[in-house]
Amino acid sequence: MRSDGEPALTPYRGEDLGARPHVAVVFCDHIGGFVAASPLMRGLRERYPDVVLDYVGGERTVELETASPLIDARFSLFGMDDPLSEMTRFFEERRQQAGPYALVVNLEAEEIAAQASGLTGATYVVGNAIDPGSGAHVPHAAEPIDGLWHDTWNRADLLEDYPELTSQYIGELFCRLARVESDYVRTEAPQAPPPISIPPVLLSTGGNRSARLWPTAHWVKLVRHLGGRGVEAGLLGAAPAVQEARYHTADADEAIVRAGAKDLRGQLTLPEVAGALARVRAFVTVDNGLMHIAAAVGAPTIALLGASPGRIWAPRTPCVRIVEPAEPCTLCEENRFRNPDCLLPRHQCMESIAPTRVLAALAEILPDA
Repeated sequence: MRSDGEPALTPYRGEDLGARPHVAVVFCDHIGGFVAASPLMRGLRERYPDVVLDYVGGERTVELETASPLIDARFSLFGMDDPLSEMTRFFEERRQQAGPYALVVNLEAEEIAAQASGLTGATYVVGNAIDPGSGAHVPHAAEPIDGLWHDTWNRADLLEDYPELTSQYIGELFCRLARVESDYVRTEAPQAPPPISIPPVLLSTGGNRSARLWPTAHWVKLVRHLGGRGVEAGLLGAAPAVQEARYHTADADEAIVRAGAKDLRGQLTLPEVAGALARVRAFVTVDNGLMHIAAAVGAPTIALLGASPGRIWAPRTPCVRIVEPAEPCTLCEENRFRNPDCLLPRHQCMESIAPTRVLAALAEILPDA
């Protein structure tokens, strides 16, 4: 129960949260998602310099969550067995340490995140939350911007219906729904110095949808061209076994290493990856979490963007140059990007990003390439 007699878990419309508010942000454990949520978290700290901010994420992003100066405490909702019982204890401990939760912001669509949000017992809620007493979903606020909760964020004409938006970028959408003001497109990622030498060009091939991937032969041509110019390239990524199981690129990565790339997979923590990208002369990647880290640290980046909801997720920072397919396809968008693999007999969108186009973009950043 709130101090004014209203029940907890009331839809948030921007009310003042008072002194030293205790806030929880709930999201998935995707690297890009964590980075995209950083403007929201920074904006909360800009409005409330004494805020206590807890983050509920997961095991894939634990290294970033732990290292982020935006976060005071964190818990893994994703990647753990039976997380809800442990989370109940986490929230109780955090309430004892920092007081009741004033606000919970749930950015995740999965039902378990709505359950977790309800367990905070927060006064106000943004996003989906389930009242633990009634088991009912808490309604969203009913102001015009809240129509986004029921809309398709990637549709081409979205801005026509929401004149308060300046873009469809995910960082802005999160902030607007939470009534947070900040620099919506300036993302952040914690950095640590890499413990090994870093080549001048770094590459990242993997993604959680195979439809986003650039053909192996194209990567090999790129690496061989760089080698012929005396420019060493390094391959970022998770350890090979994880790459094979999660990011669909084990065979491609082995071919790239054989072509001459330095194999850095599994050798760096995510903050160390951020530190390496902050020092690199050029970075070539598909749409994945490392693309978002690169944008956050200002790495000169060439992002190969096809089969992705680019209106939402493409970084808006000038250090990122987007290269799109010469032969685009609409099938992924028609399927709301829920298809893991390409739906055509030939992966035309990513195949049509020719290595010559990538090399031309790279030469603008790195003339000796």
